[in-house]
Amino acid sequence: MLEAIRQGFTGWIAFLVIGLIALTLVISFGNMDQTPIEDDVVITVNGNEITLFEYREEYSNKIAEFQEMLGDEIPDILESTIKESTTNDLILRSLLLDYMSANGYRVSPEYVAELIRGNEGLQIGGVFDRENYQAILASQGITIEKFESDLRLQLEINQLRRGFIDTSFITPSEFRDFIELQLQQRSGEIITINAETFSDQVTLEASQPIEYYESNLDLFQTNEEVDVEYLSISLDDVAQTVDYTDDDLRNYYEDNLERFVSNEERKSSHILVAIDEDTSEEEALSLIMDIKSRLETENFEDLAKELSDDPGSAEFGGDLGWAEPGLFVPEFDKMLFSLEIGQMSEPVQTQFGFHLIRLDDLKEGQQQEFDEISQELDIEYSRLLAEDKLFEKADTLADLSLQAFNELSSVANKLDLTLNRIDGVTRNGGSIFNQDPELVSNLFSQNSIEASENTPLFELGESILVARVIAHRLPETKDFLSVETQISDYLIDQESLELASSYADTVKQQIEPNGSFKDLAEKLNLEVSTFDLIRGDTGFSSGLVEAIFSSSTPDIEQTKTLSYIEADKVFLIKINGYEAGKLEVFSDEERNSAKLQLSEQIGSRELNAFAEYLRDNAEIYIEPNLYDDLYDL
Repeated sequence: MLEAIRQGFTGWIAFLVIGLIALTLVISFGNMDQTPIEDDVVITVNGNEITLFEYREEYSNKIAEFQEMLGDEIPDILESTIKESTTNDLILRSLLLDYMSANGYRVSPEYVAELIRGNEGLQIGGVFDRENYQAILASQGITIEKFESDLRLQLEINQLRRGFIDTSFITPSEFRDFIELQLQQRSGEIITINAETFSDQVTLEASQPIEYYESNLDLFQTNEEVDVEYLSISLDDVAQTVDYTDDDLRNYYEDNLERFVSNEERKSSHILVAIDEDTSEEEALSLIMDIKSRLETENFEDLAKELSDDPGSAEFGGDLGWAEPGLFVPEFDKMLFSLEIGQMSEPVQTQFGFHLIRLDDLKEGQQQEFDEISQELDIEYSRLLAEDKLFEKADTLADLSLQAFNELSSVANKLDLTLNRIDGVTRNGGSIFNQDPELVSNLFSQNSIEASENTPLFELGESILVARVIAHRLPETKDFLSVETQISDYLIDQESLELASSYADTVKQQIEPNGSFKDLAEKLNLEVSTFDLIRGDTGFSSGLVEAIFSSSTPDIEQTKTLSYIEADKVFLIKINGYEAGKLEVFSDEERNSAKLQLSEQIGSRELNAFAEYLRDNAEIYIEPNLYDDLYDL
């Protein structure tokens, strides 16, 4: 979308970002002050270095995931957990990458491109649209290069995982045990005791809130914040200033006639014999040649259903539908667009194996007339002019902001731009700047905070902006009075829950062996409910379902009452009935699905064990101060 702009600024942006970004806090080691910078190595895995920038990027991604689940504010208690998870994930990624590289795991760029082009969410009118693709990624603050690199990495890891899954061995007894466990059914009763009903029994000592406050000062810290002013140029704003005539638009059409020819489309079918761990290249070629011979007397569709290793097309007789040039991998594509209608190819080898390809039908490409596509042309041409103009304006903005060094008012006046301001920007979210971790990192760098230097230009969506820090506030301990009510409510809730739990113990003592929860609940004016669940049901919270199935196979005659605490409730659980899952009631399709599920579980366990093995035998160094204020993230 704005590729030209990115290319135009690569040089000096890269210089400033790599050379100048630094953190704000300085600590002393002996007599030497050191300030961490983005290319500082914070983790080393078998000699492979992970920099502070890489760490912050991964950390920011995790923060974004939690923000999506919990809202903008991340509880302080989760920060250490997220930091540790970031460290572990980066170490695991490095170990797996090394292993995959050494053992030939590879996903080609062509295969990644094929997956992307085939994604319906990236298509317009059933055809892959690169501008739409780029716009979707830009809205998430992700570059095409980053997305495709991450996708390729994930596919390669899936290759490794698939290897563990495909080689997992399931005995008949293991499978039966799995079915009995996964489809186990339990019925019973639940008494629910609400902690809030005990809150009026709680009386806090006057000293309790302040004592809790003084013992947990780390829980009551403000976020490090900066106030920022910035200038922004958006593509939409520039587009409104673009002016051109009908003749200009028609000339654009004439100059690009070859682009406005609808692509030839071809409808095809294929039969695939895959090359994999069980089938060598020589074996696969022999099999495909045998199929080719059989096609002289047998039906293509029938053999595709029976023998093709492509699960997506086999059940449809090998039908691949309509395709434009470039949809398939190059070898397949080249052969497909060389065939005549009804013609079948010789065996074609791709990364997937050997194919027999048959051309079933085709639609010739046709020249689109100006009047047919004038609206689309208008949008395309105006956008093209707007991008050119945006590039010019952004280039000027870059020069002026670099010259101005640490003020933007003069730049705003010269370019007739509005100087915007956002106060209270944090590292963890809450502003437009958090779409780009690199921009946030720059705003919290030493140069931005101490010298108020103008940042390099950054692209956010379809806008280009430059910013500067005008105020900086370090974390501070919140005043007790501002959090007193919060602390008091928390302490009351905790003591209420303790009273509810103690009362639950009293209730348990009143339960008769094999007695009814319902009768007791009515006597004590408590909430009671019944359940009839299969493991994995969603009628209750996942934690409560897990608690119901947490005990070993119950002996109904000797059933104990289970206790479970969740949030502000205490649950008493009684199992009245139990039935193991029955393999015999499964259809063949259901059995195959269950076997696949079990294979996935076993494969995942083995992969996790393998990852732990790699870690146990790796040389790993983690910067001791990584989780301290020195590396405040």
